[in-house]
Amino acid sequence: MLKIDKTVECNSAIMEPCDSLNFYREEALRPDIVCDADFRSIPFTSTDYEVMDNSTDRSFLLMDANEHLHIATPELFCKKLHCPDTAKIKVVTIFGNTGDGKSHTMNHTFFKGEEVFKTSPEQNSCTLGVYAAMQNEIGVLCLDTEGLLSTSSKSNQRMRMLLKILAISDIVIYRTRSERLHSDMYEFLGTASKAFCLHFSQALQSLSIQGSANLGPAVIIFHETRHTKPLENSVEESAEEKLREKFARLNYDINAFSSLRYVGIQTSSNGSTDYNKLIAALRVDLDNTTVRSARQPSIIFKAMRALNKKFSGEIVERSINPFPEQYFTCPILCASCNRRCQRSMGHEGEDHLNLNPCQHQHQFENKVELCKVCYNNGREVIVTRIDTWTHSVINCPHCGEIAKTFKYWSGTQECDAIRTQTVHIWKDSNISPKGPSHSGQMVLDKVSYVCEALTNFSSQPTGVLKEWCADKVAPKYWKPNHEIVNCFSCKKNFDKTGLRKHHCRGCGEGFCDACSKHRMPVPARKWFENVRVCNDCRQFLLKHPNSMPDQEEQTTNDNTTNSQNHTAGSSNADASAAAHEETDVTVRKCGETLYNTISNVASVALECTKDIIKDTARPDYWVPDSEALSCHICKMKFGTAEELLALAMSNANERAQSPQRSFKGGDCKRHHCRKCGQGVCAECSKSRRPVPERGWLDDVRVCDECVSDNVNTTVGGSLSSSSVPPDNATPRTNSNCSSSGGGGGSQRQSEVCFLDDPKTKVE
Repeated sequence: MLKIDKTVECNSAIMEPCDSLNFYREEALRPDIVCDADFRSIPFTSTDYEVMDNSTDRSFLLMDANEHLHIATPELFCKKLHCPDTAKIKVVTIFGNTGDGKSHTMNHTFFKGEEVFKTSPEQNSCTLGVYAAMQNEIGVLCLDTEGLLSTSSKSNQRMRMLLKILAISDIVIYRTRSERLHSDMYEFLGTASKAFCLHFSQALQSLSIQGSANLGPAVIIFHETRHTKPLENSVEESAEEKLREKFARLNYDINAFSSLRYVGIQTSSNGSTDYNKLIAALRVDLDNTTVRSARQPSIIFKAMRALNKKFSGEIVERSINPFPEQYFTCPILCASCNRRCQRSMGHEGEDHLNLNPCQHQHQFENKVELCKVCYNNGREVIVTRIDTWTHSVINCPHCGEIAKTFKYWSGTQECDAIRTQTVHIWKDSNISPKGPSHSGQMVLDKVSYVCEALTNFSSQPTGVLKEWCADKVAPKYWKPNHEIVNCFSCKKNFDKTGLRKHHCRGCGEGFCDACSKHRMPVPARKWFENVRVCNDCRQFLLKHPNSMPDQEEQTTNDNTTNSQNHTAGSSNADASAAAHEETDVTVRKCGETLYNTISNVASVALECTKDIIKDTARPDYWVPDSEALSCHICKMKFGTAEELLALAMSNANERAQSPQRSFKGGDCKRHHCRKCGQGVCAECSKSRRPVPERGWLDDVRVCDECVSDNVNTTVGGSLSSSSVPPDNATPRTNSNCSSSGGGGGSQRQSEVCFLDDPKTKVE
């Protein structure tokens, strides 16, 4: 127990004569506090606030700072208010910063200056939590709340408590005593409006309480100044309109509030606050019942209890870092994960550094291989690979050859001697040019270019010749290919949509794949195995399996009743006509068998070999085909015309909300941009230009985004392409180039752009 020695009276003046120095010297050597017990630790932090009840004769603690209601039932709530449950009352709540005189304002506005809510001249706040008092003469429940901007360790929990009280209020007074309106007022009211719209309004509407308020409260901003003038109404705009414009400029939405009023007064240094304007504004809102009407005390309490129960629980309180590191750290960002360099500005001679892990992206090639032995010894050494046709040799600068992996015959092997690590790609100018590591893809591109040119040149003659050959082996009842312009069923144009023509084995008309996807025998046409038939023929053959669909009647009937366009063919056809028709079908069968056999052999022998070569020659920074399912720019899915049409029809309702480009016909093939490595369609990659930083010195495919980035280069952008320098070009260093590095292993690259290169312009 602590004992304080009070035997010495300290009533002497500040200045004392020299004779009294001996007395004070002896007094200084005497301990003034004597401890006769063991020292005990003092808890400086606590999980809960210390509950302080500053209730008076007419006010009581409704909710403490820990969000605990101190009233258990509606009956006890009415008893505390000294009013019957049949009374109709409105709730008026005051908010504001700590020390702005909220309790004093409520006392003078509703209770004629009587200290119903406790006030204090001390530095510590006297209002922790929410206090309630009843003004029975005008039927108003007054709520005094804890102040904002107080030195509280649970500011988030306090904010949630205040927002819940605001949600059940009819009128809100925001009290501020400042020369100008500060940002904390706009932030609080904007946050309250957003919370009411997103959470409290829905929660109040879901309550099965008759008369529960579900509309936002009316807000009165009571602004008191000393030396500056408050906002004034003018002919052009009122003070409320000025406030709404300010809220809009700060991106705060206050539509949740039923009304917004501004009451501004200027008080002299020696004068007292005039509350008459505030009282007049309150009378107007109290008499207004068009938006919010008076409610019974039990309804108010049940709504408050429901909100407090629904929105409760522990909140993680994160302290705000007062030291702004971004003011002094290096501004260079990682192009892959967008993290900032953690070193100080101007760290010359040191690589960029960020201890957080980076995100791997194929187009940046930011995954490196480290020697595991060196890594375990505390060094990060990047290994090199020497690729041959059959295997790869992995060499470490310190350990020599550490592994050998085979490519194809032994399957995919995970080497235990290396360790992969994702490094950062820093957006600065310290980039060294890389040699072309994808020469195989260059050869494939040249071969593909020649094949594409020959295909485009001979596509029309080849198509005509193919249709002519198909017509020569087609049965007599088939409609010729050159006469088929639209699908017989859905009327889609084959030339415009790029859909392929198919013949129904029953009626012989031309259909698209979607309208002739069924397979079944047609015995009357001598097709005894499952063959392609249209929808109408399928319905007819299900009813008459051995009959022949009549083509002539099908073409003469109306298109909207195609399901009834098939009738039974004549059963008295002569034997010669039947034999001739069987011969025609046999020729077609032989042609289909020969064509399918050649196609299957070609697909197995050529396509598989082509895929193996593509996978081998594919650059590492290209996004894999399994991940590039749609165009990176227009979001169009890759696939054939039939697949895209089916997808467009299934997503017809979502097309307006989807960023995907609408289907215009034809196949959508997958291509890779040689600069960023993303998968793009042909429409979004029409440009051709060199990409020397990737090792492409000839004109290659570049997507539209990379072309625009090359012309409109911005600070902090991705890797920018450059072109081959002419003889009179003036080189300059591109500040938007990126370097890769992180941890102990970094890769440096540099890029040179030329000001006078005409190839950098958009064509």
